[in-house]
Amino acid sequence: MNAVFICLVLSSACQHESKSTVSATDIRDNKTDIDFQQDTIPDPHRFQFIFGDSVNRAFFWDQESTLRETGSEALRMDGRSVLYIEKASLPFGLRTALMDIEVLELPLLLQVDAFDNEAGQSLELFSGALKVEKSYESSFPSLDTLRAGDLYMINKDIDLSEKEHLDDFSIQHWWETYSQ
Repeated sequence: MNAVFICLVLSSACQHESKSTVSATDIRDNKTDIDFQQDTIPDPHRFQFIFGDSVNRAFFWDQESTLRETGSEALRMDGRSVLYIEKASLPFGLRTALMDIEVLELPLLLQVDAFDNEAGQSLELFSGALKVEKSYESSFPSLDTLRAGDLYMINKDIDLSEKEHLDDFSIQHWWETYSQ
């Protein structure tokens, strides 16, 4: 009898569909949590022009994320955004709480997940080239060069940074459709 009950429970649990679309209403720690690892990406809630050029844009899916220009050759980011920069003087800098980034090649298509109050941050590079290093004092300083198709992750609590290859190009596919 117990075996039949367990089989029924397991069978019922396996019949629930997995989440296959992105929901802008998923809440985690009072933030809108958009899962960009899905095939369906909603249109952004807002965008911002960068360096005074309507071709250069930052896209945001929440209200908390910010990007501000800190001069004609630098941007400061806090939160989650997708940047597309086609025109700018090279090199120029991008800054987060944990990363100093130097943009070496355009056009740049980049997703950044870098909330100031979180110990871990990441960036996904779809076009362009970057140099990335830790922006804080570290026992293990590192400087990495990233090219299209690279992922960079950093965690200050364990003083670790890592470069890997991307396996999800949802943002690039979204951009190609969105920009047409």
